[in-house]
Amino acid sequence: MIKKVHIIGLGLMGTNLGLKLVEKGILVSGTDILEQNVVRAKEYGALNNEFDSQDDYDLTVLSMPINEIISFFDSDFTQIKTKLIMDLGGTKHLIRLKMDNSVIPCVGGHPLCGVADNETWEPNPWIYNDAPFLLCKTNSSNDEVNKIASNFVSLIDSREIWIDSEKHDELISLTSHLPHMLSSALVSVAMKEQNLNQLLDLASGGFDGATRLSRTSPNMISDMYLTNMENVKKLITKLIYELQEILSIEDEVIMNQYLFETVEWRRALANKFGERDLS
Repeated sequence: MIKKVHIIGLGLMGTNLGLKLVEKGILVSGTDILEQNVVRAKEYGALNNEFDSQDDYDLTVLSMPINEIISFFDSDFTQIKTKLIMDLGGTKHLIRLKMDNSVIPCVGGHPLCGVADNETWEPNPWIYNDAPFLLCKTNSSNDEVNKIASNFVSLIDSREIWIDSEKHDELISLTSHLPHMLSSALVSVAMKEQNLNQLLDLASGGFDGATRLSRTSPNMISDMYLTNMENVKKLITKLIYELQEILSIEDEVIMNQYLFETVEWRRALANKFGERDLS
């Protein structure tokens, strides 16, 4: 049973996780390199316990940018007395390579419940409710800590999905990292081609939906891209090919056929899973 958790990194994900755990009656402590984040987390009620390096923790959660998670494993982290270390990073394989050699058991984690704008946000612990929570075994993990990871995901009302770290990065590059880069690229085109005020008068829900991901923290997107670059570059190359195919179409029948196939595939996806809120 999980009774005591320490969270390192008190931004959007870490603070909301703290709120969720406190709600469940768990003792939660937290630290952050920015004191203002600690103060905010306490004001929100996300922390109900003070961190003590002499205490024993059931779980320590790394809720920091990906490169900071990687750097964590190059530091003297063994002073933390914890049964398990889990991260919440958006890429997994490079982190997993660090976790493999950890003297403290580690499991990779990735909750799929972020929001488009993670710079300005309000506390909302319910983002974890029914969210897919991807878990990756490591060479340092074992059946005991894997069970702790499973219990943790159940505790915060998320859905447990175990996946290989390399497969994770391959799939997430398509479902998350490429869309983020496309969103930023579309905004870049708009910035260079049109006056902002004129554009805002005419921009519809389609433009808003296609560009909302560009509101995400640049540091976070850069981290995701640079730690999963090979997979994302492969997809960008394939996307360029698709755009070139579209450029070559000058016949209505062929264009309709191309669009019909993509529309039917996307509608089938919506019919199976429903449409998600674009918040």
